[in-house]
Amino acid sequence: MNVTLAGYNIDSSIIEELKNRAGWTEDNVTPETLSASYARISRDPADIGELRKISRTEVAKSRKSNETIIFGLGHSSVAEHAVFNFDITGISRLATEEVQKFRLASFTEKSQRYITLDGDFIMPEEIKNTPYAEKFSQVIKMQNDAYFTLFEALKEDLFAKNADKIKTKRDAIDLETKAKEDARYIVALATKSQFGMTVNARSLENMLRQFNSSNLAEVRELSAKLFEKVKSLAPSLIKYVEPTKHEAAKKSALVQAALAVKGSTNVNNCDFSPVSYSKDADTELVTALLYAYSNQNFANCLNHAQNMSFEAKETLIKQALASKESFEKVDRAFETIDYTFELIVSATNYAQLKRHRMTTQLVQDYDPKLGCTLPESIKAIGKEAFFNETINKINDFHYDFAKAFPCSKNYILSNAHRRRVLIKINARELYHFISLRDDEHAQWDIRNSAKEAENFVKSVHPLTSMLLCGKSSYREHFSKIFPEK
Repeated sequence: MNVTLAGYNIDSSIIEELKNRAGWTEDNVTPETLSASYARISRDPADIGELRKISRTEVAKSRKSNETIIFGLGHSSVAEHAVFNFDITGISRLATEEVQKFRLASFTEKSQRYITLDGDFIMPEEIKNTPYAEKFSQVIKMQNDAYFTLFEALKEDLFAKNADKIKTKRDAIDLETKAKEDARYIVALATKSQFGMTVNARSLENMLRQFNSSNLAEVRELSAKLFEKVKSLAPSLIKYVEPTKHEAAKKSALVQAALAVKGSTNVNNCDFSPVSYSKDADTELVTALLYAYSNQNFANCLNHAQNMSFEAKETLIKQALASKESFEKVDRAFETIDYTFELIVSATNYAQLKRHRMTTQLVQDYDPKLGCTLPESIKAIGKEAFFNETINKINDFHYDFAKAFPCSKNYILSNAHRRRVLIKINARELYHFISLRDDEHAQWDIRNSAKEAENFVKSVHPLTSMLLCGKSSYREHFSKIFPEK
């Protein structure tokens, strides 16, 4: 066996510096050559190192080969070997939501929990030079002023209550973080953000196509700028970026059909509602474990599991979890167990929920009728009325703004405004979600949602959820299940 590091992503400025130092003039510094060489593996007996060398020296042929294989034969996975890193700055939190819903990409974003906001925001292209532009700016300024008012008040309260605990600069920073965490609930979704994105060419093409169908001019602009950066670097890998008739027709038809659904929307809806779940998950999990580690058919494994006692099932599942460390995944058999929940979450909560991209999430629009999430800390310092007054002013403007500019209406909403999310998650991914989001360091809003899901699953499936807990309590919880370990 031999393993060769064929390539890795490095800062583009280093690539340019190296090319300049070497006086490089050849047009072969492109990820297309990796895609082309790997595509030839299935039909060419030559060593892969030799195939990569040929691809680098015959870029035109490599590009033609890529186009034939990817777009002619439909073997799109070849494009996944080319990977890009993007710095995306000056983008609104609202547009960020559209970008970060894609599964097969990686994102690391500027956090409003750790960084003090400076008031920068996006003026939607659609409303520039209209009568709404000035009022939009005024409402955003009001929200930013409210942010600093709440931040200073929260910080003062936290420092006063924890004066005896502040021993280091780190302690003071941690308290400031708590103040920022809750003050940001009043900030608009138009607030600027930035993030790093790593994505392969196949996913990027899909991304660009969907961006070009977006209602937001900002997202369509992002699509154009991303395409501009890669079209000359990898022209053979990214081709179909224009919006399709299918996407527009589907959306139009389903929006019309959805209008037939009638009912009331009110703030008394439950924040967490189980919709569906595997009814006998513990037996189903035992069946899946037996199937995965035997040579019996599914019917035999199911029959055996159904005839096992509760204690025998418990023993088997314990064997599947024994010696598991907090960072380890549970067995893939857990993926056969599904849960579907309906959540009502704030924009702050959703900003973290959307990162769990291995779930299926159906996300509705923000709806002021669902109310806003008010941090308890703001109540505690006597700023509830101030917070609600600011929210009411936002809602008043949003009401008129939405009628004039329905596509841009959500820019003005705050991080406290809420939306419905239908989320389907399997038990294996649920273990990961709960481990991360019911941790003592997790943000309280999404931790509340995680705790609701955790408590429900434990109530209906005690064996499947045996080790379900946040990572900060994992050691203690594990020792209760496995006292002998």
